[in-house]
Amino acid sequence: MKKTLFAAAAAALILTTTAQAACWSPRAAEAAEVRDLDTMLMVASLRCRISGRNFIADYNSFVRNSRPTLSEANDMLRAQFASSGGLDAYDRYVTSLANTHGGGSATLDCRDMENLLDEAKDQGGSVAMLAKLARSVDGGPKLPGGRCGVTFARAK
Repeated sequence: MKKTLFAAAAAALILTTTAQAACWSPRAAEAAEVRDLDTMLMVASLRCRISGRNFIADYNSFVRNSRPTLSEANDMLRAQFASSGGLDAYDRYVTSLANTHGGGSATLDCRDMENLLDEAKDQGGSVAMLAKLARSVDGGPKLPGGRCGVTFARAK
């Protein structure tokens, strides 16, 4: 009986560890990049108003106008975590993005962030376009489990 319970617990641990280390498809990685960009802009709009550069209204306009795209990205991101670590992992991940940007950027000041927001407003029509913009700004967010490798079908 003890051996059976131990084996079941060990199998569950292996499955949980494997699931949490699931790799990220290109679409899921783009969704993470979009969420990272959105979070960076939100945090910057809040932080920059203290220094006299207030673009919160523009950020809110971006969110309203890009809601379908941002929602699509967020749904893909939630699906990634639902299949590989649960929604608690999603919550921790999103919080970590905000914490990462909380101290500001080493290379972008508030004027740069406002310009980035203007570009995002122009690119807000698709996840792919916002993800491309995000990649042009920084290396993108860390993806637990990393990006999925390329696989090739074997000819029969």
